[in-house]
Amino acid sequence: MKERDSSLVIYILRSIKDIFTRIAKGIARYSSETYSPLFSKKARNIQFDDKEVKESYPIGLLIGIIVVIIVILFSIYIRMNIGMFFRNINQVFLFFGRLVHPNFSYLSEVWGPLLDTIKLSLVGTLIGSVLAVPFAILSAANIVKLPFIFYPIRILMALIRTIPILVYALVFLLIFNAGIFTGSFAVTIFTFAIVAKMLYERIETIDMKSFEAIESTGATKFQCFMTAIVPDIIAGFLSILLYTFEINIRSAAILGYVGAGGIGYLLNERMSWRNYEDVGAVLLVFFVVVFIIENTSRVIRRRLQ
Repeated sequence: MKERDSSLVIYILRSIKDIFTRIAKGIARYSSETYSPLFSKKARNIQFDDKEVKESYPIGLLIGIIVVIIVILFSIYIRMNIGMFFRNINQVFLFFGRLVHPNFSYLSEVWGPLLDTIKLSLVGTLIGSVLAVPFAILSAANIVKLPFIFYPIRILMALIRTIPILVYALVFLLIFNAGIFTGSFAVTIFTFAIVAKMLYERIETIDMKSFEAIESTGATKFQCFMTAIVPDIIAGFLSILLYTFEINIRSAAILGYVGAGGIGYLLNERMSWRNYEDVGAVLLVFFVVVFIIENTSRVIRRRLQ
């Protein structure tokens, strides 16, 4: 009986050893086929009868390894707490679990702030775009042709673009107090800097032959600009305006977090009270509105082009 038991144990151990040996050989073979081409030129050559085919260098695998190493190094540098991430990940599922069950009875509170968000985005976009036009013209090197004029204006607009829209909202809060008027000013400044840059870049791509031809007839620069340049940039300007309006709708949604009015105020309040079902209702309505605006804007921009 003991001999039978011992032979059974030996058989089991040999079977386990055989399984691990096969796994080790498979890993070694896979590693050799995968990583050898990284270091061996011979490993990238495949022999077919009398022909030898040279495979390309596996650059994708090398890039993947480099990316993994960079991620690990940055995780160590920023002291990422992986343990805390996995311990608290259930809170994420809890949050989204409540978010996807919106409280539709709260919708009556959403419409007013939502309209405020649309209004401040629209007003800020229109005013900022109109103010951007003369600065875009003065920034275009093919129109002004005086570096001491267009370079300082470009630098000024770059400085304005550097400051985030939330900082502008906080500054204007000190002047105008809370409300959509403050949000409109922040959106106006942000729009002015973005539209001016995009528009002067569009102006600089225009062929100036027609401008020079009209100028040779004795017309003023203003007449030449209105005749030769404006018809070429008007469609592009409207396209830029619509695109900026799309961006401003999303940006305006977070202005309420600093008291600048709009739907962001509701989001901040509901998140603070952990009423995630109400947050779900607000986000659902906002998503529908943004989706409609973006698709309408895309259709109009496509027609303009």
